[in-house]
Amino acid sequence: MGDRAASDSGGHTAASDDSLSVDTEFQQHQQRWRRRFGGRVTIAVGFVVSVAVAAWWLGFDLGYLYAHRMNLWSVLIEEMLVPRALWAQLQGDAGMLVPAAAETIAIAAVGTALGLPVALVFGTLAANTVTPRRIHTPVRLLLGGIRAVPSMVYALLFVILAGLGPVAGALAIAVGTIGDLGRLFADEMEEIDERPVEAVQSTGAGAVATTAAARLPQVTTAYIAWTLFYLEINARKSSVLGIVGAGGLGFPLIMAFRARNYTRVMAVIVAILVLIVGVETAANRLRGRLGSERRVDQ
Repeated sequence: MGDRAASDSGGHTAASDDSLSVDTEFQQHQQRWRRRFGGRVTIAVGFVVSVAVAAWWLGFDLGYLYAHRMNLWSVLIEEMLVPRALWAQLQGDAGMLVPAAAETIAIAAVGTALGLPVALVFGTLAANTVTPRRIHTPVRLLLGGIRAVPSMVYALLFVILAGLGPVAGALAIAVGTIGDLGRLFADEMEEIDERPVEAVQSTGAGAVATTAAARLPQVTTAYIAWTLFYLEINARKSSVLGIVGAGGLGFPLIMAFRARNYTRVMAVIVAILVLIVGVETAANRLRGRLGSERRVDQ
């Protein structure tokens, strides 16, 4: 009897201990959840307050914007979006818009082609799986510095060098391509499988031969996809570089704004939309075809 009572008492104590541990763990979980929730609420409130303060500092006045809403409405409805007037403007400006659109595509294509090989070299040097720290760190800093400057600023600088026209635009696009694609190429290179690299290195191959034989084949498809994607971005950029005299559709756009000819502004915007959609469609088809060929090869 005594042994049985002791056994029952021990079982009851163990059950109580288990219940206490479960309760303690539940309370700790609740406390962690409350801390996380409180932290997220604090971050959200801080973000909203920061945006409100920044908007106030910039001079946002919703009352003023609402009071002057009819100014924009009248321009849109009475000048820019009148179908008959817009169609007539498009027909009348076709002789100007078509060459400007072709020039815009040429600026994007030439700029991308000029920047691509330099981006490939810098992207390889900036990968920490290819070069030591003393090389890839300064190269990454250089690429970051290139990316920090907007293409419009590069266009202004190259207008000084090459004069007004599409050459300045192409050079500006090329520099921007180096900074952006170089970083993307470096990131892709750092994600490769190192086993083929080690296999090639075991044969005594040097760094250049190893990169050509084991690294680049793994990233070729991704590099092509990124290049096509960035060609789309460059087409958008080149469509407005003419605002600073670097050729393309940006020049007739800014001239129409200065003349307050908003129907012509809309005609140029339509030309830009058609151009960008066309480039995106072609690039997407090329990427899709490339992906299909890659799956077949695998």
